Amino acid sequence: MKRLYALLLNLFPRSYREEYGDELQAVFNLSLNDAMKLGRAEVVRVILRELIGLPKAVVLEHLRERRQAKMNKGFDPYLDFANGSWKEFLTALLPFFLTGGIMPLLNYLGRARIVSGMFGAVIVLPMLGLFIILLMVGAKKGMPRWSLPYLGFLLSILSLYLFSAVFGTPIYLLFRNLRDQSLLFIDILWDGIYWYGLLFAIFLLVTLSRVSPTFQRFKNDWTLPCFVLYGAVPFALWITFDEYVGDEPYTLLAFLVLAGGAWVYLRSSNEGTRFGTLFIAMTLAMFIAAVGKVLLIPSQTWPITIDGGLARSEFKHTITMWGWFALGMMIPLASRFFSRTGNSSQVSLSEGRF
Repeated sequence: MKRLYALLLNLFPRSYREEYGDELQAVFNLSLNDAMKLGRAEVVRVILRELIGLPKAVVLEHLRERRQAKMNKGFDPYLDFANGSWKEFLTALLPFFLTGGIMPLLNYLGRARIVSGMFGAVIVLPMLGLFIILLMVGAKKGMPRWSLPYLGFLLSILSLYLFSAVFGTPIYLLFRNLRDQSLLFIDILWDGIYWYGLLFAIFLLVTLSRVSPTFQRFKNDWTLPCFVLYGAVPFALWITFDEYVGDEPYTLLAFLVLAGGAWVYLRSSNEGTRFGTLFIAMTLAMFIAAVGKVLLIPSQTWPITIDGGLARSEFKHTITMWGWFALGMMIPLASRFFSRTGNSSQVSLSEGRF
C-alpha cells in the first residue's frame, strides 16, 4: 500500500508533488503504521479514507494550477515591459501624473467651482489605490525600472512625515540657540530636515549595491538610485507649493519637464546621458517652482506682510531644497567614480607586479 500510494502521488501536478510529495508520503506511512497496531479494520479504514479523498484532491490541484497559469499568462505581459517602451514610460509616470497633473487640475477646477470635492475624491482615491497596487507588484517583481519612481515617491513621504522628526530633533537640540541668527549654514541644515531620510535611503541603497548580491543591478546601473530619487521630486514640488493659490500652471509645467526627463532616461542606453537628463530635468523643475513662488507671492492673501524679503526667502528655500536633491543624485555618481578609481588602481598594481 505504501508503494501504491507513492505511485498514486504521481497523479498530482509536478510542482505540487515536488513541494508536498515527501510530506504526504510520510504522513500516509505514519498513519498506516499506527493503524496496523490497532488491527485490520483500522488499516482498511485508513486506506479507504485516503483512496476516496485522493481523486478529489488531485482534480482540485490540477484546476488550481491551470487557473494560476492562466492568471500569470494574462497578467505578466502588462508588467514585463521592454526597456524604453511606451508601456514602461506610462506606468512609471503615475507618481508624476498624480501630483503634477491630476492634483493641480482638480484644485483649479474646484477653485473655479466646476467640480466638487467629492468628485476630486472619486478621481484621486482610485489612483492612489492603483499606485499602491503597482508599488506592491513592483516590489514582488524585484523593483523593475518602471517601479523605482514609486519607491522614491513613498520614501519622500516617509522622509517628510516620519524621518524628519528622527533626524530633525537632534539638529534642533544642537543648534536651537543659533536658529534665529540667520546663519547660512544653519538655514541650509534646517531646510534639509525633510529630506535627510530620503538621502539616507539613497546612501543605504548604494551601499547595499556594493556588498549584497540582491542589489547587484543597482551597481551594474548606477543611475537606478538616481531614478529612485527622481521619483521623490513630484511630491517635494507639491509640498513646496503648500498654501499657495494659483500654482497650477507652474506645477503642470514642472510635471511636463519631469515627464520629459523620465522619457529620455528610459529611452537612453548611455549612463552619462541618463544621469544628465535626470539632473537637468530635476533642476529645471525646481527652478520653475522657485520662480513660480516669487511671481505668485504678491497675489497671495496670507495674514502676514508680503514684501521683497519674503519672495527672496521663498526663492532661497526652494533652491536649498534643490541643493539637497542634487546632493542625493551625487551619491551614486560619487560611488561610481570611486569604483572606477579603485579598479584602475588595481589594474595598475597588477601590471606593475607583472
